Amino acid sequence: MIEKKHLHEEFTVPKAGKQVRLDHFLSLNLPNKSRNIIQKKIKTEMVTVNDKKSKASYLVKPDDIIRWYEPFNKLTELLEYDYPLEVLHEDSECIVINKPALMPMHPGLGNYGNTVQNALKTYYRKTDQKDVLLKDCIVQRLDKDTSGVLVLAKTEHARQFLSQQFKKMKPFRIYNALVWGNVKEDQGTIHQHIGRHPENERSIEVSVDKSFGKEAVTHYKVLQRYSKFTLVECRLETGRTHQIRVHMQFLGHPLVGDLRYEVPFLVLDRKIQTQIGRHCLHAKTLHFISPNDRSTVLAFDSDVSNDIKELLI
Repeated sequence: MIEKKHLHEEFTVPKAGKQVRLDHFLSLNLPNKSRNIIQKKIKTEMVTVNDKKSKASYLVKPDDIIRWYEPFNKLTELLEYDYPLEVLHEDSECIVINKPALMPMHPGLGNYGNTVQNALKTYYRKTDQKDVLLKDCIVQRLDKDTSGVLVLAKTEHARQFLSQQFKKMKPFRIYNALVWGNVKEDQGTIHQHIGRHPENERSIEVSVDKSFGKEAVTHYKVLQRYSKFTLVECRLETGRTHQIRVHMQFLGHPLVGDLRYEVPFLVLDRKIQTQIGRHCLHAKTLHFISPNDRSTVLAFDSDVSNDIKELLI
């Protein structure tokens, strides 16, 4: 077994998905990987199912958590990235940053340098912090395109403590989303199951009849209406993959710049949709219990990013 490894991909098996072999499931979700490579990864224990080694023939079950690892040497031993991180808070247990848009969380899929983890490595060296948790620091995930408040663990204790909070949905999270069109209701709740479609596991979508996916709840409130857009505030009660993006698409108002979930006849300006360079989603507010002092709630807020503001002028 390779000891020095880095989490590269993580998948949760959908409830209504077909029962398939582990190697087949991975080939569906990692189409750029050959079956031979996948089987080799499984054999060398670089793939785990529920944090345990498995076999290629294992039949995946609903809610199985499958993790794909890469060796550090293949990821160029986590290169440094000299990026001026905007640090909102830091103590001995965790660091909170204002993540920029278009920065991935960790190396992978051809980008091994310009990520949050790479930038943290440089930051910790410059601030003379040794033995700080780095390769397993991620406890909260934001899409590459999403900007805003992000907390990362600096110790193993903090990683476990914060991971449990996010797993139980204890942190208070508010996002700002710029969506196409005029959202008619001033506020509302989208309560629709979300998951990978059983006939197309690469497609994440709403399951109105609840035949697949998991319960997902998004509370939204209109902040401002513009000629082409609506700026909405979204509060998460659950934390499903692409939850806000899928829910807003279901409401009939896809995020501006979200090419994956766009609805062609609802996109009012194709030029903006293709030129903004990312989906317009910003993690504005985050409250969580401090791993340093469990009687303290840490609260952070970040103003919507400039590229989104420029669309509103």
